[in-house]
Amino acid sequence: MPAPVTLSELQKMHEMAAALVVADPVYLPIFERIELELAAWNAKDDAISRARAIAACHKAVA
Repeated sequence: MPAPVTLSELQKMHEMAAALVVADPVYLPIFERIELELAAWNAKDDAISRARAIAACHKAVA
């Protein structure tokens, strides 16, 4: 089973895909897919941060 992609690797792929799109727009679907993956990664991090904040508030009240 392959190792999961890290955020750093995803960001590097995003930069590489951007350069490819500038050279040839045929690579645009790959660029857009990587952007979707980055957005999902950020949304997950945001959701985890929100959950931690709610848990911390609840723990402080209890």
